Amino acid sequence: MEDVPTKSAKAVFFVKTFDGDGSHRALHFHENAPIIPGLWVRVYFYDNEMIEGIISNTRDFVLEEGFFLMPTDPNGNNRLVYVQKRGLKDFHVLGIRNLPKNLLTR
Repeated sequence: MEDVPTKSAKAVFFVKTFDGDGSHRALHFHENAPIIPGLWVRVYFYDNEMIEGIISNTRDFVLEEGFFLMPTDPNGNNRLVYVQKRGLKDFHVLGIRNLPKNLLTR
């Protein structure tokens, strides 16, 4: 186990591979987003990077120093992102994702 200081980090990215894909264009507003209840958000960092994802619809994303974001681009390299709010330039709620009613009754 090793402590990694995140004081100057905008986020912590949990990735599929460390190689990444520099030619990948992020996919937005797609039908194949994971069915995860929560808020669909778009965040902009001070370095002008933008990412969309699902966050839990709880008070934690308002009150805590950061929040977890599940990226909605199924072909992207990011599995999960811990966003530090001090690194955000802008934050938009795009919508609310709920489980389909047929999945709630199971």
